[in-house]
Amino acid sequence: MSQQEEQADEPFEIGDAEEYFASQEGKEAPDAGEQEAESAEQGLLSRLQAERDELESKLLRVSADYQNFARRAQQNADSAVEQKLMDIARGLVTVLDHFDRALEGQDKDNETGVLQGVVMVHNELLATLNRFGIERLDVDPGTEFDPNQHEALMRQPSGDFESNQVTMQMQPGYVLGDKIIRPAQVGVAE
Repeated sequence: MSQQEEQADEPFEIGDAEEYFASQEGKEAPDAGEQEAESAEQGLLSRLQAERDELESKLLRVSADYQNFARRAQQNADSAVEQKLMDIARGLVTVLDHFDRALEGQDKDNETGVLQGVVMVHNELLATLNRFGIERLDVDPGTEFDPNQHEALMRQPSGDFESNQVTMQMQPGYVLGDKIIRPAQVGVAE
């Protein structure tokens, strides 16, 4: 008996038919329109994948460039701070040299020479601070008290000055541009 005859003897079930037709769908020859549509879809998919790959590559390059830029900017900022500190240190070392010269070979009896040396060092230190934009803030008596620039250490009655005027400076202040490093310490009239 042949295989076809054996299959003919077996009972036919609906599930077998569905399976048969499902397997036959892929075997049908697609028409030309379907092939063109499938080819167009493949072309579009290929272009989109290429564009995606190109954009991903650009994103990676931009990300790497940004990281390099951020690293260089931080290095430049660190370098600028270090350079400024070096400049200040060099200026202060010069002041220390003047102190050494003022103290070298001075007789204990020669107070005038020591005083001249200290005055020279004082002036050099002020000049060094000025080179870096730091200025001394001296307050003359009679100046109106300004809490942004002055620190009142005491209030005292005064017949010579009006209320809220500086009567005396106890310690000068120092400013860097418009920023107060230390306010001038003063006495203020009541």
